[in-house]
Amino acid sequence: MWNSFLPYPNNRRGISNILQCMNKWVSIQLVDGTNLQVYVTSADFNSATGFLTHQSYNSLICNGAAIHNSQQAEACKDQWVQLVLPNHMSLSFYLTHYNDQMVGGSFQTTQLFGLSNQVASVQC
Repeated sequence: MWNSFLPYPNNRRGISNILQCMNKWVSIQLVDGTNLQVYVTSADFNSATGFLTHQSYNSLICNGAAIHNSQQAEACKDQWVQLVLPNHMSLSFYLTHYNDQMVGGSFQTTQLFGLSNQVASVQC
């Protein structure tokens, strides 16, 4: 089913093309120049689960406060937080993992499809 999605015109690849890179690090460039490094471990019609490097976002917000370290993240695990990208776009993120290099969790698939028109390229 997922493989039936065609690449965007002008060789742009949408969010659905990331699924072809499952269980690999993927570099996603948005049309505004924002670069994201993600590792998708699973995806279905409800959610996409995986990891995102700290360099791929500006901040994680939990209960109105930014998360800056593992200790702060511990109190916010297994709940929805706001993930703010370098382009200031804010996404809901279900936080399950946090270490010195990356965060882990899930995005709602509908939210990701809303970003499809922002994707310039996907490389795995």
